[in-house]
Amino acid sequence: MHSIRALLGGPAFWLVVGVVRSVPLPPLVPRLTMPDRQGQRREAGRGPLLRKPLPLPTVAELPRRDVVFGLSSMDRTGRIVDKPIMASLGWKPGLQVGFAIREGVIVIAPGAGQRLRAIDRLGHLNVPARVRQACRIDNPERVLLAAFPRRQLLLVHPAALVGHLTALLHAAMLGGGA
Repeated sequence: MHSIRALLGGPAFWLVVGVVRSVPLPPLVPRLTMPDRQGQRREAGRGPLLRKPLPLPTVAELPRRDVVFGLSSMDRTGRIVDKPIMASLGWKPGLQVGFAIREGVIVIAPGAGQRLRAIDRLGHLNVPARVRQACRIDNPERVLLAAFPRRQLLLVHPAALVGHLTALLHAAMLGGGA
């Protein structure tokens, strides 16, 4: 390892350069004053101006409030985890639920159907393999959940079905081509 003296070819020295200003620099971000916090804006030399509020998007009124939607991953064992959906239905661990298939959608209801399964101790729901295969859910995928608390029903929409149902809407929004 070489010393600094050997690298520079002579005695080591330090060069210190500094600039001293008698007038401090102004801050890069000006301090906020009460008018700033109340929605007014400062313009250089013009005084405070009121800010125009940002435009709010128009949101369509929901046609129904009896459905709670959720999006969940269904793993390769058929497990669905969505606590808000289970809470909206009031389903607790140990509840026996049955499975049926209607129009490519998995319909789950307490104590109904031939394939009964219990909700596990963590509140997870396991969809039987035969039901998943009938709806062409072969690999882990995202599913759309629609809970109907008054009817005590949970509908599980496979991703392929959601894509099919929304294809016309997406084509119209994108100008005819998806």
